[in-house]
Amino acid sequence: MKKLAEIQTSLVVEEKVDAVYEKAKDIEGFAEYLPDLEEVRILRREKNMVESFWKGVFQGREVKWTERDYWDDENKECRFEAVEGDFKLYRGIWRFNLEGESKTRVDLEIEYDLGLPLVGPLINTFLKKKMLENARAMLNALEKSLHG
Repeated sequence: MKKLAEIQTSLVVEEKVDAVYEKAKDIEGFAEYLPDLEEVRILRREKNMVESFWKGVFQGREVKWTERDYWDDENKECRFEAVEGDFKLYRGIWRFNLEGESKTRVDLEIEYDLGLPLVGPLINTFLKKKMLENARAMLNALEKSLHG
C-alpha cells in the first residue's frame, strides 16, 4: 500500500488556548483571510460535528470539497476529513496546546491524495511544498483573525 502524502506545520500565537480554539471554530471566517479561498459555507451542525463546503483555487484550478470537522472541546483538537469533492483523500488534525502563560501552539497535520496518476518525485515535491504553504497560510489566517 502506498504511503500517503503528509505535511505538518505549527505556529505559536500570542493568545490563550481557549480563545484560539474558539476562533478556529469560525471556519467561515477563513475565507476573509486566505486569498486562495473563495468560500466556506456551513452545511449542517450536529453536536461536535460541523459539515462544510469549501471552494478555492489551487495552482490556478478551482477546487471544491465537502468536509466534516469533529471538534473535541476537552482535548482542544479538531479532526477533519473531506467526504466528497476534488480530493481523493484529505484529512488531518488541528491541535491547540498551551505554550506559555498566554501563548498557544497550534499544530496542523494533513494527509492528502490529490488523485493524480503516478507523478514523478519533482511534481510530488512541488505539490507537497504548495500544500505546506496552504497549511501555513491557514495558521497565519487564524492568527490574523485573532488580532484583527
